[in-house]
Parts: sequence; structure tokens; C-alpha cells
Amino acid sequence: MIIVADSGSTCTDWVIIEKKQVLDTFKTKGFNPYFTKSEGITSELKSRYPKHIDLNAIETIYFYGSGCSSKEMNLIIHNGLSPFFKNSKIEIEHDLLAAARALFQNESGIAVILGTGSNTCYYDGKSIVKNITSLGFILGDEGGGDYMGKLFIQSYLNKELPDEIMHAFFSEYNLTSNQILHAVYKEEYPNRFLSTFSKFILNHAENEAISKIINTTFSDLFSKHICKYENYKSLNIRCTGSISHFFSKQLNSVAKSYSAQIDLIEKEPIKGLTQYHINNT
Repeated sequence: MIIVADSGSTCTDWVIIEKKQVLDTFKTKGFNPYFTKSEGITSELKSRYPKHIDLNAIETIYFYGSGCSSKEMNLIIHNGLSPFFKNSKIEIEHDLLAAARALFQNESGIAVILGTGSNTCYYDGKSIVKNITSLGFILGDEGGGDYMGKLFIQSYLNKELPDEIMHAFFSEYNLTSNQILHAVYKEEYPNRFLSTFSKFILNHAENEAISKIINTTFSDLFSKHICKYENYKSLNIRCTGSISHFFSKQLNSVAKSYSAQIDLIEKEPIKGLTQYHINNT
């Protein structure tokens, strides 16, 4: 029996597989090691793990996580998983590899994650061979929900949006400028906070000012990331994540303006990732 887990900054999808069949699934909070402590992972698993599945029967955990890009960061995750999965082998990989495997299986192309944050890579069908570095929500994350939310909040706080958008936003969220700044600079998970506004942006996507923010979000993704991959115009580009799913129309439009073609968008990578491990385990 194995477990495949895909963890973003917001939530983690867990799939329990036995004899190449899905036995059960469950969800927990997201475990990004830049924002999560090991003990928080252990306690979350204790409250969410299916009680009827024998822990001692789990041979291997394949954990893919946002922020799992170094031994130091991976150790935080490992130290959170190991007290719970005491008898299991634990393998930790970056969520970018999860996206690539889910989207391409054993084919090649540019894999793109557009969820709370963003990341991209060129995958050769076996491994990631090139990655344009994602700099996180403060310095990067172009194309992600937090980046889109940041552009929106900047315009909102600077009173650069039309009156109807300003009034609609305050009516829906009832947030003062001080409350927004406190959430961004003082509270935990500011990236998640900024990303929550993508729902409001989607609901007002036809507004010219909002449309400009959406287009800038995806244009910056292409200019700062995708265009830096050699021969990107002739490569298959595939995307996963809620932002790519809900804003697929705008994303495809921007892609075409860069003479690129997105041939697949999946809301979540866990289905394709599960199939990858069923086929390759």
C-alpha cells in the first residue's frame, strides 16, 4: 500500500493506493515548509487520516509539496510526517515534479502551476531539466492567485479602480486599508490572503480595469518565465491549478498573443499524479 500526496500552499490531496487501485482519499491543510512547522503537520494528520486504514500497512509515502526545493525545507516536511507514518518510507519531491508527471506522464513539454502561487519547468518525460526560478509571492509568483491579488490590492489601495469596483469590493469584504496591510505584513499566510481575492476578480472579469489586471498577471507569466524556455512556441504547454482552470479563457488568449499554445488545463494534478504512480509503481 502506498500514499501519494500533492500539497500546495492552501491544501493537500492524499490518495491511498493498494494493488494499483485507489483505496481511499482525504484532504488536509497545505504544508508549505516556508510557512509550516513540523508539529503542525503531525497534528493535522492525526485529525484527518482515515481511521479505518492501517498505518502499518503503508509502505511508502510519495509527498510532493510547494516549497520542497531543498534538503532543509524537505526536512521540515519529513519531521512532520515521520512521527505519524512511523513504519513508512518517505520520499519528498517538489510539487513542480508532481505537476509535470500529472500533466505529461512520460511525454515532454512545459509544465505550469497556477494556484495560490506559480511555477514552471521543462520536463523531458522523466525529469525536470530546466526551471525558471519562482521567487515567491513577494518577488515573483507571476500568474498565480497571490500575484493577481497583489496587483488588485495595489490598485484598490491606491484608489485606481472604478467607483463601482471600489464599492463592490468594500461591500463584499468590509476591509479597511489598515486591516489589509496588517493581513499582508503581520499575519500568517499573506500569500493565501492575497489569493482569496481572485474569486472577486473572476466575478468582475468583464470590467475593463479588472480585465487589465488579469491580462497583466498572465503576460508577466509569459514574459518572465515561459518565454525563457528555448523553442517555447513549438512545445506543448500544460497547466494545472485553480487559477489556470477558472481563468482559462484569459490565459489562452494571452498565450496566443505570445504565439504559444496551451493544449491541456487540469484544475488539480492529483488525478494525473495518481495515474502516474499506478503506472510506474
